[in-house]
Amino acid sequence: MRTGYRNPPAGGRFKKGQSGNPRGRPRQASRKTSPAHLFRKVANEDVAIELEGAQVMMTRWEAVLRQIHTLALNKDAGAARLLHQIRTQYPGSAAPGDKFIMVFSDEDMKL
Repeated sequence: MRTGYRNPPAGGRFKKGQSGNPRGRPRQASRKTSPAHLFRKVANEDVAIELEGAQVMMTRWEAVLRQIHTLALNKDAGAARLLHQIRTQYPGSAAPGDKFIMVFSDEDMKL
């Protein structure tokens, strides 16, 4: 038998049933260490906040959103811009019991 290109010597060939890559492809890094996973993990942790004189448990994410709302109401332009950006990025329908304001134009009022 000849040896050469794509025809290795018999002693250098893989034995029957033996893989050329015994350990296989290495696994990807664990998703548990990704920055997005860590952010979600920290944002969903519960914290105790004093709200109107009472201790209330809420997620960190909810506490941050409440703080942004408070800053926006106190005329912080950056907070108002951030609040608008979050609201447009995460639209959602109103939850039961939510208050909302309907605005009618003059033409609507004439009907």
